[in-house]
Amino acid sequence: MMSSNSSLATTLPAVTVQHLGAVPFTTAHRQMLQLQRELGEARSDRRESLLLFDPSPVVTLGSKSDVDALLMSKSTLVERGLEIEVVDRGGEATYHGPGQILAYPVLRLPESMRDLHRLLRGLETAVIETLARWDINARCDPQHTGVWVEDRKIASIGLSVRRWITGHGLALCYCGDLTPFQWIIPCGIRSCPITSIENELKTLPQREEVEAVLADRLLDFFDRKADK
Repeated sequence: MMSSNSSLATTLPAVTVQHLGAVPFTTAHRQMLQLQRELGEARSDRRESLLLFDPSPVVTLGSKSDVDALLMSKSTLVERGLEIEVVDRGGEATYHGPGQILAYPVLRLPESMRDLHRLLRGLETAVIETLARWDINARCDPQHTGVWVEDRKIASIGLSVRRWITGHGLALCYCGDLTPFQWIIPCGIRSCPITSIENELKTLPQREEVEAVLADRLLDFFDRKADK
């Protein structure tokens, strides 16, 4: 006999989970925007997607960003290997680069989930539950969106919603060089220490495993299942 949980799982909408690996940020960003547009078309049969990728170095400027968020000139940042991209998400400036895990859920929101604050808290919770898998005690901050380990920020959250289709999502620091965060005011927070899974653990888990756990937690929050 099929259990009630199994029966429920079969009725959940299926999402195409794409592990893109290391790709230019602009490539993944364009893919996300195209998926978001196609899902918003009235007669679209496009399947929902969850994109996970390892981005090239970039400073992204959200809807609340201004030039004061950059602590050096744009030309200097470019000379140091960073692109500067204005993006259509909420929030302020942040840095993305190799070693981060970016997760972009591109999903249709039912009426029951059309609450931006609930969505942001859900993304934070997915990260917190993922980190708990490796005994990292992470938390939310009532004053700022994102995820912290003590006073160190480990994940940034930023969404866009068009025609009730989600875009953008979250950036979890897995490993790599965090120095570029010092060249900006990340998420509008001055003197904000940044950390990563690598910095918090003696033994770094496999990236593929972290991505898989994070994808599962996100799908659970959105009441979706992965397309097999």
